[in-house]
Amino acid sequence: MKRLVVYCPGYDLRPVSQSFALIKSEFQNYLKIRQVEGTISPVDVGSHNERGDATWAGRMDWPEGTVEARFVQLGWRDVIRPDFERGWFRLMIDALWSFYQYARAGGYGAVLKSNWAHSIFCFYPAVGFALFCAACLVPPVLLAPVILEGAGALLPARTAGLLSWGILLAGSGLWAAGVYRFTRLIEPWTYFWYLVNSWYFMARLARNAHPDMQARIEEFADTIVALSEQADEEEELVVVSHSCGTFVAIYILAAVLRRNPDIGKRAGGFAFVTLGPAFECLGGFGAERGFGKAMAAVAKAGVDWTDIYGPQDIVCGGRTSPVARYAPKPDKVSVAREPRRFSVCIPDRMPAKKLRYLRFRFFRLHFCYFLASLRPDLFDFYSLMLGPEPAVRQLQVWADHKG
Repeated sequence: MKRLVVYCPGYDLRPVSQSFALIKSEFQNYLKIRQVEGTISPVDVGSHNERGDATWAGRMDWPEGTVEARFVQLGWRDVIRPDFERGWFRLMIDALWSFYQYARAGGYGAVLKSNWAHSIFCFYPAVGFALFCAACLVPPVLLAPVILEGAGALLPARTAGLLSWGILLAGSGLWAAGVYRFTRLIEPWTYFWYLVNSWYFMARLARNAHPDMQARIEEFADTIVALSEQADEEEELVVVSHSCGTFVAIYILAAVLRRNPDIGKRAGGFAFVTLGPAFECLGGFGAERGFGKAMAAVAKAGVDWTDIYGPQDIVCGGRTSPVARYAPKPDKVSVAREPRRFSVCIPDRMPAKKLRYLRFRFFRLHFCYFLASLRPDLFDFYSLMLGPEPAVRQLQVWADHKG
């Protein structure tokens, strides 16, 4: 059996080799758990290291036969990087703008109503930003009378007022810079600025104001159509995405369907899989400017779509039915169906020790979908990609087991 896997990752500004290390190590873990023979090739980034494009291959020998899979990662790291490299003043203004747009569109209220656990994650950047601003401003404001009075008493009367204010403003600036520096030092644990920048990126994409990303989405659609046409007739095509890559994948697949409406009927098979969906993050800005139509297009096309979430993963918004939530109202009657949806049953998939370690490390737990499962009757990324069953059939089995 042959399989072609097209992978759309979420935000990952790390080197591709570093992010690929998780897949490689868990693949080896999977081989030990299942007691089968298999190999995975080194990752190849070619000449697109800055983009984040990558390819690799895997093989697994089952009693039913050998399964070979080739993987193509769609890179968009270079497109999003400028949104993470803005100056401090621009970053602050854009953060206020993006949080306002999310609130104005009713995103906070909607996520609180549909998924209170995920709402904690959605509120986190805005609340954290408010606390950051308070930490920068409140101490200087409270200490201003003391600073002005003390400096005035020590300075010559002729220049006391001007110099006192200069000392206050300089001290306030240094204090704010220190607070900002501190938040950057703890960023590897908090992901605070990462999410502030992400919110700005999503606000632009949701409002059709990110031409570079929109152009890359169209490029990705051309790539998938070309790969499908070049693939062997019996080769199964699986489009899989994770985290913020899930809403990008919705845009991509809608563009693919404009080019080839029958791609879901490929002779070798076709499956579309979204892992740890982040639809609420982008959809909270309002789906009426394109995201809703893309969602409806994917649903109405009748492609085999499976949406997989973990209830303990508050970074994903899996409890929300995506088509009902985001498809435009006039299209709701004609929408074919919601995707096949089921939980990965995180506590049952991994050793108790690993679960205890990850339970409150929410950003690491968000990658649980790539951890090899202890149980063969539950979702497993490596069984899906390199298992002996076609992807659609395997996903149906897991859904029946509530995997």
